[in-house]
Amino acid sequence: MRTFKFLLSVTLIALFFTSCQTDETQTTLVDFENVKLNSDSIWNGSDKSGISEKVENPYFALWGGDSLITNYNGSFTAEVASFKNTYTAEWNSWTGFACSAKADTATAGFLNQYSVMAGAGALNSKQFGLVYDSASFVCPADANGKFSIKSIMLTNSTYAYLYMKSFKEGSWFKVIITGYLDKSKKSKVEYYLADFRNGKTILSKTWNKVDLSALGEVDLVSFTFASSDLMAPSYVCIDNIEFTQTISIK
Repeated sequence: MRTFKFLLSVTLIALFFTSCQTDETQTTLVDFENVKLNSDSIWNGSDKSGISEKVENPYFALWGGDSLITNYNGSFTAEVASFKNTYTAEWNSWTGFACSAKADTATAGFLNQYSVMAGAGALNSKQFGLVYDSASFVCPADANGKFSIKSIMLTNSTYAYLYMKSFKEGSWFKVIITGYLDKSKKSKVEYYLADFRNGKTILSKTWNKVDLSALGEVDLVSFTFASSDLMAPSYVCIDNIEFTQTISIK
């Protein structure tokens, strides 16, 4: 009888503490405001903070130059995410992610590649992220567990917007955002930054919130592009990436 009463007491105590544990949803917003920019109001990897790598490039050899180029594979961090970047020293060029505070909405062409057509970051903030070509960022689990991605704000860069103003009926340009967890592809969301099909005249120049909740829990998110025009500049400006975590509170 005493043994039974003891086991019953232990069970009741365990149930009491379990019932006192609640789950709370915590939201984290990545807004790029804490990224340190250079004197030209950008970060594009040109500080060569990444890991250097010599890469064979046959195009240089065709012009009588050295066939090796130097890539610096690095990243910058904003809140809980790390944004990958590759800077090529010989070309003074980059792929992946950059961060910018440039807002020239009038100048066309590649030399104005870092500006946002909206004239400022999302919600009139100063800084924003910029994707070129293809890119990925990582958001590994921390002490509170894994992150779920909920939304992101997107718009066109000035360079891409002014180029796509010449689009004809039937033309389109989209960014494809894909989520991964433990190296496994989960889901993707497609967003049209320009769409001139079926009588539409969509050409984004304001920040728009895009629902990414279909991706669920992620530790890596990639960006790729597709277009009816193979020459369209493959850029998108990003800001205010929203993540959530479920945290147990005792």
